[in-house]
Amino acid sequence: MKRDMLFKGLQQALHPYRDYKLKDFKKAWVRRLKLSAYRGTAYSCPVCDAELKCFKPIFKSFLRKLKQYGFVYPVSSFETLNIAAYSCPSCDASDRDRLYAVYLERRFEALDRSKVYKFVDFAPSLPLSCKLRKYPFLNYRSADLYRKTADDRVDITDMTIYPDASVDFFLCSHILEHIPDDQKAMRELYRILKPGGFGIIMVPIITGLKDTHEDPSITTPEQRWKYFGQDDHVREYSREGENGFVPRLKHAGFTVYLHGVEHFGIEKFKKHGIAENSVLYVVEK
Repeated sequence: MKRDMLFKGLQQALHPYRDYKLKDFKKAWVRRLKLSAYRGTAYSCPVCDAELKCFKPIFKSFLRKLKQYGFVYPVSSFETLNIAAYSCPSCDASDRDRLYAVYLERRFEALDRSKVYKFVDFAPSLPLSCKLRKYPFLNYRSADLYRKTADDRVDITDMTIYPDASVDFFLCSHILEHIPDDQKAMRELYRILKPGGFGIIMVPIITGLKDTHEDPSITTPEQRWKYFGQDDHVREYSREGENGFVPRLKHAGFTVYLHGVEHFGIEKFKKHGIAENSVLYVVEK
């Protein structure tokens, strides 16, 4: 009996870390050992609440590969990417994770806390997933096609596991650029969302690009690094244009809201290490 109670207590303590593997705990331990060098008061992480003197820059290998393969756009043209302050040295949350946390915290304030809302997080970021699992009013589900640790194993283009209008909120971050038929995935996201619900959908976007660039003949890792910014991406999105990201979302049926620095405030962006050109794409049904 006592052993069962101890085991249940351990399960509850580890529940927020449901998607973590052993290597993730090892990385977290290394970050903890090095954290003292980053302690300060100039910045804070809204995912783990750490007070910091700075964030960590993006990994050098990413910039090296962009240069090596001749990426056709300036690195500065990436929307919602803070090269100099990319990750949190405490929890490893990226700048976009921090943007999501700020928005969700504000959005959740208006919820009826006596209810439970279904939240599906596709290909979740581990630090943000850990934070979201702790909200008692969320029935949080991680979803992924490949991760064995995910709560739900799903193909985002064919989500028969979720009935129509069964999800209150969802987060779909940097997934669609990997999927050949991204518009089918968008239609599925629209189908499962409840009327009145909302989702966050984000993809890599190049500012100033007139239209989305996709070409099925671009298949090699070298070509994809050059034109799409990563070897497993199949397109580079524009915001607008005939085939732009926003028009595609609207074509799937969504009402789309763009929230940038004017919505959150420049001081909030600075405090949390979010680039000034960051834009959050919120969809509603």
